[in-house]
Amino acid sequence: MKFLCYTSAIIICLGLSIFSISNIAWTDGHLQIIEKEKKIVLKGQISKALGEYDQHLRGAVEYLFCGPNGKEYESIIVVDASAQEIYEAMDKLGVKPGNPVDQDMETEEKIPAKGPTVIINVEWTVDKETKKVRGEDLLYNVKTKKPMKHVAWIYTGSRMVYDLDGEDEDAMIPLAYSTNDMAALSHVDPTTLFINPLPESEEENLYKKNDDLLPELGTSVKLIIEVNRKMQLYVLISGKVQGVFFRKFTQENAKQLGINGYAKNLRNGKVEVVAEGDKMQLDALVEKLRQGPPAAKVDDLKIEERAFTGDYKSFDIKY
Repeated sequence: MKFLCYTSAIIICLGLSIFSISNIAWTDGHLQIIEKEKKIVLKGQISKALGEYDQHLRGAVEYLFCGPNGKEYESIIVVDASAQEIYEAMDKLGVKPGNPVDQDMETEEKIPAKGPTVIINVEWTVDKETKKVRGEDLLYNVKTKKPMKHVAWIYTGSRMVYDLDGEDEDAMIPLAYSTNDMAALSHVDPTTLFINPLPESEEENLYKKNDDLLPELGTSVKLIIEVNRKMQLYVLISGKVQGVFFRKFTQENAKQLGINGYAKNLRNGKVEVVAEGDKMQLDALVEKLRQGPPAAKVDDLKIEERAFTGDYKSFDIKY
């Protein structure tokens, strides 16, 4: 009887452990899945080979990041995970790939790439100080003479090809499994898991490394891939935020970003903001709220992520 009780207890504990792991995170040293936040965290480094062929490539960069044995000399970051591991991690998050750019065989017209989108952040520590930036900030647009515009990268999964090394001759796998090139700066590249959606990216040699921000080559980094999804943010802003046109400022920025919700003054002197939209746009709004209008002084923001409701059809000022 005791044996049965102990056995049942062990099974229950194992079951709870498995449930906990599957619902919170799965980690294998260089790759971590945070299911609740729809994130994949990858370990890597600023490519030591970056700029190795500058004389030939004229400083051009083709990839935000690649994996082991990818085109490291044309990539800002080299992560320790393979393309297959990242593909399987995306699948674990419930995210299915779209399709890379293609061509209509009859009309010869280009078929644009499509698929779910992700936000890519990069984090590193220097002298005990942690810095976190958008992946695009590490790239420099030679035409605009500014860092690359923030984008939501399209998850195409790369072109499917026959698995020549597999036992099933009809089986197909993503081409990225072979290249290990992960995020292409060209939106027409069919070989990578993620692509830059900007039409301007079709132009050759458009991007270089951003020397003003890029840490030393070989610096250890974390690269965070977060699924861009609809959600609601509840934000409380404290400081000198009433009587300074803070709500109007919030409304104007929210409308520019395509965000719905409201801004409201509270009796305790704080401003309450409820905002709904894509994660990328909400992140941009939060950065604006941290700054506030010229006459404001923001002391603190408390942010709570909530489920998207779709109840708001515009962004209003509440009284």
